[in-house]
Amino acid sequence: MLRRPATVVRFRLLGPLTITDEGRRVRLDGNRPRAVLALLLLNANSLVPVDQIIDAVWGDRPPRTVRTQVQGQISVIRRCLRGLPGVEVRTHSTGYLLRADPGGIDVAVFRHLARQGRALAATGRRDAAAEAYRSALRLHIGPPLGDVDAPFAVTEAARLAEERIGVKSELIGLDLADGRHHELIPKLTAMVERHPLHEPLWRHLVVALHRAGRRSEAVSCYRRARMLLRDELGLDPGPELSLAYQALLRAEPPVPAAPPVPAGPAPIDAGRAGAGLAETLLRLDEIERMLRDIRRHLIDGGEPAARLGSATTPPADRLNSDGAAPHPEVAA
Repeated sequence: MLRRPATVVRFRLLGPLTITDEGRRVRLDGNRPRAVLALLLLNANSLVPVDQIIDAVWGDRPPRTVRTQVQGQISVIRRCLRGLPGVEVRTHSTGYLLRADPGGIDVAVFRHLARQGRALAATGRRDAAAEAYRSALRLHIGPPLGDVDAPFAVTEAARLAEERIGVKSELIGLDLADGRHHELIPKLTAMVERHPLHEPLWRHLVVALHRAGRRSEAVSCYRRARMLLRDELGLDPGPELSLAYQALLRAEPPVPAAPPVPAGPAPIDAGRAGAGLAETLLRLDEIERMLRDIRRHLIDGGEPAARLGSATTPPADRLNSDGAAPHPEVAA
């Protein structure tokens, strides 16, 4: 459990690096001391070897005097932190250790709240889980490590930003479970544009569109996600997105009853066709042909099974069938 000392010292990394003591801003000047402190904070209460500090802050071409410079930066940090309760930098034979209460470091608090939210969600306490997620997200006040200039900062900032998107995605999952799909569709549409390779967001959008009765848009959304994942990452959709797609194909459409089926061969069974796609997801041409015929069956009341091999071109799907312009990142 995270504890908060009687006098809280707050270190912020989820935005510009800041140090506050009882609301008073503690100033630390200089790019290198700030970079070294940020690295120590990210590894608070763990030993950080000198070689790791050098690689992280000076990169692959450090000066010959770099070890002396590390000692100098540590001295600057110690002077800055002097007198702050519960905080100190300890010297070990191979490196340095920043001792601080995790409850005063925003990254540690964020991760604690995210774990708490997941545990609550796993036990069905969705409201409490959502509040934990929202509390975690409020800790982000800007781009992580926004004013730290060092080689390690780029990678760490990207990791922290990805953790934030993950928590937002989990919160959206809870909102979907509460039936808020209509209000989430615009938000998710904007989010997949900003984060086109974040697969859980695409899954949420497919589910939201499906539940809103916008099946053709949901199909287009899945196809767009599949194309992006293959082109950018060389990967196929993962199991969760694929299962959402299969559920979309098997579900009964929210449309009036179809007219009587004309005489002739037995109509396509949309349920069996959708279930059979589980084995052919990687065969894109076959999937698209079956999609075309399943869609025709659902709209027209059934097509002869003999026409499954038809090679007509499927109509283009619009993302926003309610009259809005199609979204550039989602529309097929």
